[in-house]
Amino acid sequence: MNIATRAKDDLKWITAYWEDLAESRLPGTARPWRQTTLTPTQLAARDQAAYEERWERTIEALGASPAPVRIPVLDLLNDLMNDAYALAYHLAEASGEQAPEPPATPFSDPAPYIAAAQTHLDRLDDPEVVSWALDQTRSMVARVAASLALVYDGQRLDVECPWCRGVTPETPAGGARTWQVRDLLGGRACRHGLPDRRFCGACEQFVVIVCMGECEPPQKSVGTWWHGHPCWPVYEWDWLAKRIVQNA
Repeated sequence: MNIATRAKDDLKWITAYWEDLAESRLPGTARPWRQTTLTPTQLAARDQAAYEERWERTIEALGASPAPVRIPVLDLLNDLMNDAYALAYHLAEASGEQAPEPPATPFSDPAPYIAAAQTHLDRLDDPEVVSWALDQTRSMVARVAASLALVYDGQRLDVECPWCRGVTPETPAGGARTWQVRDLLGGRACRHGLPDRRFCGACEQFVVIVCMGECEPPQKSVGTWWHGHPCWPVYEWDWLAKRIVQNA
């Protein structure tokens, strides 16, 4: 899979989960306004009003009350809208094409900018620009996944490996957090139509904890190896947790 394809897959993933992210801005799970038929323009206007009311309100203000939406999610939607626009803008410039107009509001629909970015990625052959685009899309995916509390491939664990003690080329004295959760089959396409097979309950998975440090545990203590790094499948995690406690 080349860099441009990876960036486009990221954008497909963001598009697929955008509605879930937008809905998560509403507190609760059974609010009446979930069944409303507001247009995207009306929804954007309401979000803008709630955002402005939240920041203009003071403790002394009459009628102060909790915002009808989650402000951190609105902040994230705003940031992602800006990122989608910036991505489409810079890729259009690199392609020698007309740059898009900026969004009308911070909560406009990002779909046109994401679609434009995907089109430009199909045509660009500048590896430096495409690599920059992948950095942007990776960051966008990571923030959406974190906001929706999705277990995402590559999650780092706040645990010190009992064998290498966190020794890496960057931290020769140890102490680094070198354990990551990885799905070793995560690069494959979903057979059920989802944009990311790692979130599909029907696709097979091979989830492991892998130590990315300079780690050489005894052979009997290693579940398997991946790219020269020791790793432990899910069924060994209880045993692994006991080893951490014993070595604490």
